Amino acid sequence: MTPRRLRLDRLDHEAAPDGRCLLTAHLSTDDRAVEAATDGVETHQGRLRATAEAALRAASLAVPDGPDLQLVGVKGIRAFDGWVVITRVNAVEDGTSYRLLGASSAEHEDDLLYATAQAALDATNRLLQRHLED
Repeated sequence: MTPRRLRLDRLDHEAAPDGRCLLTAHLSTDDRAVEAATDGVETHQGRLRATAEAALRAASLAVPDGPDLQLVGVKGIRAFDGWVVITRVNAVEDGTSYRLLGASSAEHEDDLLYATAQAALDATNRLLQRHLED
């Protein structure tokens, strides 16, 4: 049996004239769909952070009885001919703390936001999957 995991269906990015942005992550499993939004600063790092936050908020909505997820940081790194995005997430569940690390790659800078959401899910999916299988 294949373990159930959260999948990233769509990511919406809206830039505002005041230098802010809104990122919305749309996640799903086989039987449910959730979305969550986070605002941030319309800079390279601001978009990455808002994207990771939106993905983690959506994951928390999808698994309300799951761990408390806290983004520690996100970093997009130029590597070889593409990009690598790394996320660090702290999770607390039943009094136990976990340090989670996720990564995803993007061939082009235009794909960085999607890779960022994927990296956040990569960090958390293994911990969240047991709640999705209940």
